[in-house]
Amino acid sequence: MASRKSKYNPSGIQVYIFKTFSSRIAFKELLIMDRFTVLIINSGALCIQINNRKIHLFINEVIVIPKRSNCEILIMSHQLQICLLSFTSEFALENSIRWPHVGYFEYFISQYVSKIFLKNKDIMPLIDLLKLVHSKVRSSDKHLYKKETLLLSFNLFLYELARAYYISSWYSHVKHSSTEKLVVHFFRLLELNCRKQHSVKFYADSLHVSAGHLTKIVKQVTEITAKQCIENAIILEAKILLQNNDLTILYISEELQFANTSFFSTFFKRHTSMSPSEYRIRLNVR
Repeated sequence: MASRKSKYNPSGIQVYIFKTFSSRIAFKELLIMDRFTVLIINSGALCIQINNRKIHLFINEVIVIPKRSNCEILIMSHQLQICLLSFTSEFALENSIRWPHVGYFEYFISQYVSKIFLKNKDIMPLIDLLKLVHSKVRSSDKHLYKKETLLLSFNLFLYELARAYYISSWYSHVKHSSTEKLVVHFFRLLELNCRKQHSVKFYADSLHVSAGHLTKIVKQVTEITAKQCIENAIILEAKILLQNNDLTILYISEELQFANTSFFSTFFKRHTSMSPSEYRIRLNVR
């Protein structure tokens, strides 16, 4: 049976800290197919089959399980202790500084599931940040700046996880498929150009593919279209610029290549249910 004291399941994210399991069925319930899952083994051992690939996991090993993965628990220690973070694409879109620019986090794009081993000095910062995420999602909705502190702690964890993967030998063993490479390159181009370039055709031409092919591949990997990725990136840039009260709405609309402030306001309100001015006022009164 699983201990209940660390369980917390708000919409789009679940976090477990030093959770102990003795039942394979109870543990399997944590692995939700429509979410990304980051699993850390604290003690015990696990043999799991992910998309027909058998993987043995031991203490201080970390694995990122992609969305839509078929998981089967084959063997598990009588007492398995884990830390786990899982989240939906929607949660990441809402709570990431630079999502969907996941070029930095290629382990989320890759369908090749691979574990990494970390020394204590490398795994402890990861666990400490996971504790911070856990505390933020558990805090009251009335907590001042809850959304902002959750955003920052979630992103800090992702960056620390990215660092852990980079210092491991993971990349030397993984060969991305042509589909995965295309999506990674698209996100990197998007981060550099989203303020000035809004058309799918620009990114498709830069990647030497058709706009239709790029849209198809991006949706296959991210479950949203290339156009939606571009629009999400523009909204994130707009929110960043609106935090600076010295910048006028006119300047921001021009910086983001809108024909006028009316087009910018309509676009922003369609995606956020607020006008740019309303969003800025809300920021300033919190």
